[in-house]
Amino acid sequence: MTKLTLISFLSSMALAAGLGMLALRTINLCIRAYAAQSFFLACVALTIGLSDSHTFMVGLIILAVKGFLIPWYLLRVIEEVQIKHDTDPFVPYPVALLVGVVLVVLSYVVMEPLLATRQAAAGGFGLALAMMQLGLWLMVTRRKAITQTIGVLVVENGVFAAILSMSTKIPIVIELGLIFDLMIAVIIMGLLIFRMRSTFMSISTSNLTRLKG
Repeated sequence: MTKLTLISFLSSMALAAGLGMLALRTINLCIRAYAAQSFFLACVALTIGLSDSHTFMVGLIILAVKGFLIPWYLLRVIEEVQIKHDTDPFVPYPVALLVGVVLVVLSYVVMEPLLATRQAAAGGFGLALAMMQLGLWLMVTRRKAITQTIGVLVVENGVFAAILSMSTKIPIVIELGLIFDLMIAVIIMGLLIFRMRSTFMSISTSNLTRLKG
């Protein structure tokens, strides 16, 4: 298996994990799907990093933080708030998945003009755009704050995929800064979820409408 073939396979698996989140009703499985997506993206960075030590180090950091640490924290959050399922979504699961597939196809169609000049970059940007759209779509279709948080994390994975596509050498200081900001955001969202649970006995963002006036 060539390096490019391996990267394409890992990217496809990351994209499949993003689509899977739209069809999963169990929050625990959604978090694990995010962990799997982060794992595959980290493996992409590690594969690219075989010829660049900085990118390889970034891949290890992504694997540790987004593949294990953040999912572990989110699993602890849902265990504490005792929420297992994301019931009553804004958009039915089959419809959400169908729209997700359409968004993926459109993402690659938009990037098709790049295929003639930079095939690898076009595939990477197509993956990045698809993941960002899937993350935003997940945020729109779900009611639970924890699932919407996962959507934000998927968007961030898409941004990381775009960075990988733009350059094979990622400044480790910049990536560490992004990872730090991401961890702070996840911690704040976790605290918000705890607060919502104690106030409304639910983590559905629909309850926030009670704060009007």
